[in-house]
Amino acid sequence: MVSALWHNARPKVFGIACALGALMSDGAMAQNSSEDQSFTWAVPAFAPAFIHEQGKLTGYAADTQNWFAAQLPQYRHDVLHVPLARLLAEMKNGEGSLRCSATLIPTPERREYITFAKTILLHLPISIVIRAEDEDRFTPYLNKEGHVELEQLLADESLSTAVRIGRAYGSRVDGHLNRFRDTHQVMQVAEDTKFVRMLDLKRIDWTLYFPSEAEYYRRTQTPGLEIKALPIAGNTTLLEATIGCAKTPAGQKAIAEINAIVDDNPTMPWTEFYAEWLSPNDREWFNAARDQYIHAEHFETRLEYSPSTAQ
Repeated sequence: MVSALWHNARPKVFGIACALGALMSDGAMAQNSSEDQSFTWAVPAFAPAFIHEQGKLTGYAADTQNWFAAQLPQYRHDVLHVPLARLLAEMKNGEGSLRCSATLIPTPERREYITFAKTILLHLPISIVIRAEDEDRFTPYLNKEGHVELEQLLADESLSTAVRIGRAYGSRVDGHLNRFRDTHQVMQVAEDTKFVRMLDLKRIDWTLYFPSEAEYYRRTQTPGLEIKALPIAGNTTLLEATIGCAKTPAGQKAIAEINAIVDDNPTMPWTEFYAEWLSPNDREWFNAARDQYIHAEHFETRLEYSPSTAQ
């Protein structure tokens, strides 16, 4: 009797087992699919955000990228070295299901094909970089807040500078600079990686750099030189950048997960990686600006930095 009952029930049990097996298989596949999802970090060449030397990737953006990757263990993280123009073109064409970059600046045009996270990177703006020993020579061009009046500085024929041909320094700075490009005190050069060395050799008296950029070249080329970044009047706003992913379902999901991480870390601990690439003086400036940004009631922060308050 039992054998007969088992014989009759066996097809039903087998069917149930197969159904359960199929459900378990689907669940396992879904879990494995999540774990096997590749998260490709596209890395453009821009030191000291990304420094690629001897097969190793370092720099403050690389460290920030690694910090966030560690918070996203459900993905398999890959790195792709690619020029920014090519990266944007691939994102626009929808190539790659999950391709992201950690140093993108949101613009209305980019938002059409890129999903952006909340602000992650904070940068000091383009500044006047000088030899620290020459600070007194620039005092006549400082306003009451301690910011350089760029147009007045550019008009001084005794203080020479060098700028890179084709580089955009920002609308306000470019507006002043364009009026003096053809003067003898403004040297126009094809590439700007040696401007700190030119300061050291006293071939120029000042130049325009992001403070972290200037510090990178100082450390790698002229470690014995002391430099200082002076804020430009009307150009002390912190610059913001963030992680952006191609606007695909996978990209939108990843950005939602990244935003949750940002919300869980309101003090933005990853910004310390950037601070490490600043001179001690500029680090004080950045810390003050970052504190105001974090505690501001509004999303954007404008800090009228005064060097005298950062002593």
